Amino acid sequence: MKEKLLYFVKRGKNAGIVLTPHLYEDGFFRAYKTNSRNDPNGKEGTRVTNESDLISLVRSGYHVRMSNPMKGHAPSTVKPEIITE
Repeated sequence: MKEKLLYFVKRGKNAGIVLTPHLYEDGFFRAYKTNSRNDPNGKEGTRVTNESDLISLVRSGYHVRMSNPMKGHAPSTVKPEIITE
């Protein structure tokens, strides 16, 4: 079975919405060592083309940009310890 990263929004007007890794227009997912504003690699972070590589980064402690465009939830940086595999 293919692993997938998920985050369930816990509070606010979007509570209960499921977020998945955000795929940018350039075809990359983005992960960050810290939050996206303070990352040593800048706003681009670490870019990967598939979710398997993204899972490896999460397991190494990277934060991930996650969204749900169908529900109108823009990309948010999510900490690795609250992401579900």
